[in-house]
Amino acid sequence: MPRLDKKVMQQPFAIAVVLLVALSAGCAGSQGFNRAAMNEVLHVDPSSDRESHAPSNPGSPLSLPFRLGIFFADHNFPNHQSLRKVEWLSGDRERLLHGLAPLRDQQILTDIFVLMDSTVQAENIDGIRQAGARYGADAVLIVDGAGAIDRYNNRYAWLYPTVIGAYLAPGTESDALVMATGSLWAVRSEWHAPIQTVEGASKVVGSAVFVDDSAALEDAKKQAIQALGKRIVDQLQLWMQGSPPPLSQLR
Repeated sequence: MPRLDKKVMQQPFAIAVVLLVALSAGCAGSQGFNRAAMNEVLHVDPSSDRESHAPSNPGSPLSLPFRLGIFFADHNFPNHQSLRKVEWLSGDRERLLHGLAPLRDQQILTDIFVLMDSTVQAENIDGIRQAGARYGADAVLIVDGAGAIDRYNNRYAWLYPTVIGAYLAPGTESDALVMATGSLWAVRSEWHAPIQTVEGASKVVGSAVFVDDSAALEDAKKQAIQALGKRIVDQLQLWMQGSPPPLSQLR
């Protein structure tokens, strides 16, 4: 009878070990990121050299300085490990506004504001432009994004079956990637600039129990927003070096 009790007591421990081993095997190797899927949902053509392209309709650009509205797209698509929806928070909006501030100092922009309009969707470019015009913008910058997580084990994962190791061993790594795009459109003409695409990456390492994928994704998003702000500043400085006609000629 005592031997039977001992076996019964050992069963939960054995089950826990089996589950931990299965968990370790389930995310044993890095799978990388599916950039093709991210490009597809963001409507980005990875084969084009976007940085070398000039804006469309170069004869009818924006006049300087102009007022810019920023629209953060709420983009819905299937959410899974290799493709995550990006939630734009107030901190993200403030971070991009801060990144674009040099354009106001250089008199390329008169004002920058976040365009909040829940009645238009990310795919409705004309609707976003019309909303921008209603709020007094000369152009709108449409910001979109997609994320991905690559979670895998490293050499310390062999300690996980010890149970204690699952809490203490830094055997799990979570790599995060956020791809962000910025598309600039005039609201009173057909002028628009090529889509600017940037990436932000982050990594979190720790035990399987405590590694938080969302923390890695949030940091990657922060890096992507900072990179997008710098890219937009650089490109607007390049595109607006000429002397475009005043907006009154475009209305």
